[in-house]
Amino acid sequence: MTSAIRRPDFIGSYNVRGTVSFYGATAAEIDRSAFTLTRVLRTFGFAAGSNIMTISMVPEIIQYGGFERAVQMLGLYGLNADDSPFDAGRVESISRQFDPVAICGVAASTLEGLRMFGHDAEKVFAGRTVWARPDAYAQVCSMPNVDTRRVVSIGPALALECAHGCLHYDSRDWTMAEYDGVLHLSSRYDRTEPLAELDTGIAGSISDRPCTCGVRDGVVVPA
Repeated sequence: MTSAIRRPDFIGSYNVRGTVSFYGATAAEIDRSAFTLTRVLRTFGFAAGSNIMTISMVPEIIQYGGFERAVQMLGLYGLNADDSPFDAGRVESISRQFDPVAICGVAASTLEGLRMFGHDAEKVFAGRTVWARPDAYAQVCSMPNVDTRRVVSIGPALALECAHGCLHYDSRDWTMAEYDGVLHLSSRYDRTEPLAELDTGIAGSISDRPCTCGVRDGVVVPA
């Protein structure tokens, strides 16, 4: 008897040192990542019914789809904008009109676009939790009245900083190892596209110290 071929529900991609690879996943795989991210989101105590904006692109469905699903699971409302300088006007408009408690995925392209459209990023982000990507983290961190946190795509996985300052990844779905200061990723559960020791190109290490937030998933320490 021939076993059925598992087909992905979503096709996304990941970037390693400038090389883009396509990567497929099922809805069940996206949901698994969402469960971990709900645990991280709960550490912030966002009130049910609050708005959270995600800034990403369609090929990042593999990484950010789980985050958007986690927002829904917690009774929060998701808002979306593209990770493009040309969509930064929408980031400002959504922030002004819907007053999200948090924004996830702010990149250097978003900051560039806000400047291009004449908006002050400090005012747009003030009073909110902002998960910034590595290329925007230092700049957002310097902004007053912004609760700046890290979000890092590690291959097809997403690491999200909790309210206690640790960068968590889904250690039930993924195994992370560090070789010569670079993170390598392997899949644990059965996946549409298994991975073994993927060199992610991300510099960092793995911490074995439990986080005080109570989330027991793995912790990445950025280099």
